[in-house]
Amino acid sequence: MTKQKSVKGLLIYLLVSIIAMFFLYLIGLSILLTNPTELKQLSEMMGISGPPEILALLAIIPNFIIIIVVLVIGFFTAHKVGLKSVVIHPNARVKSKSDWINGIKLAIILGSIAAVVVIGFNYLFQPFLPDSLIETLQPYTALHFISALLYGGVVEELIMRFGVMSLLVFIFWKLFNRKSKKPTNWIFILAIFISALIFALGHYSATSHMTEMTAFIWFRMILLNGIGGLFFGWIYWKHNLELAMLGHMFAHIVMNLIMLVISFS
Repeated sequence: MTKQKSVKGLLIYLLVSIIAMFFLYLIGLSILLTNPTELKQLSEMMGISGPPEILALLAIIPNFIIIIVVLVIGFFTAHKVGLKSVVIHPNARVKSKSDWINGIKLAIILGSIAAVVVIGFNYLFQPFLPDSLIETLQPYTALHFISALLYGGVVEELIMRFGVMSLLVFIFWKLFNRKSKKPTNWIFILAIFISALIFALGHYSATSHMTEMTAFIWFRMILLNGIGGLFFGWIYWKHNLELAMLGHMFAHIVMNLIMLVISFS
C-alpha cells in the first residue's frame, strides 16, 4: 500500500527552502553593504546594532519560521482535502504521460500569461507611478533571478498554496461543508481567491517602504500580485503543487525576458 504522505518529501522541501533563503540573505546583505540608510533603518527597526551580516541573517529568520509552520500545516491538511504534491504525496505520482505533458503545458501557458498581464499593467500604469516603483521595472540581476526562481517559484508556493490554501480549504470544509465526503468546488475557489489576496497584501511592507500607499498604489499592489495567485491556485487544485511552482517560475522567466527585450529596444 502506497503511503499517503512522505516525511522525506517534506525534508526535501525544507532543504530547498534553506537554499532559497540563502540567496535571499545574499540579496539583503548586498543592500545593507551598499546602502547605509537601509542598514540604519533596519537596525532601528530591530532595536539592535551589529554588522550587516548579522542583521541580514536576523531579517530572514521570520521567513524561515513561517516556512517551517506552513510545511507542517500543508503536511497534515493537503491530502485530507485532495490537494497534492508529487514530492510529498507518492500517490500523486501516478499520472499518465499525456496528463503530465498537458499539465506542464498548462503551467507554462498560465505562467506566461500572468507575466504578460503583470508587465502590461505595469507599463500601462507607469505614467502614474513614482520613480521608486518605476526603477523596479528592470531586468533581474543574476542573484535576483535565482532568488525569484527558488524563493518565488518554490518557497512562495509552499507558503501560499501548500500551507495557506490547503488550510483554508480544510477549515471551510469543516465549517460549511462537513457533511460532504470531500470539499465542494466553491470551497476551493474561495480558498484560491483568499490565498491570492493574502499573498498580494503580503507585499505591503515592501511597497510601503518604496512609496506612499495611495489608493492607486493599493489597487496596483493587490491587482498585480493577486493575478498570478489565481492562476497558480487553480493549477494546484486541478493538478499538483509542483506544476503550480513551474507556472510561478515561468512567470518570472517570461517577465525577465520581456524586460530584457524592452531594455535593449
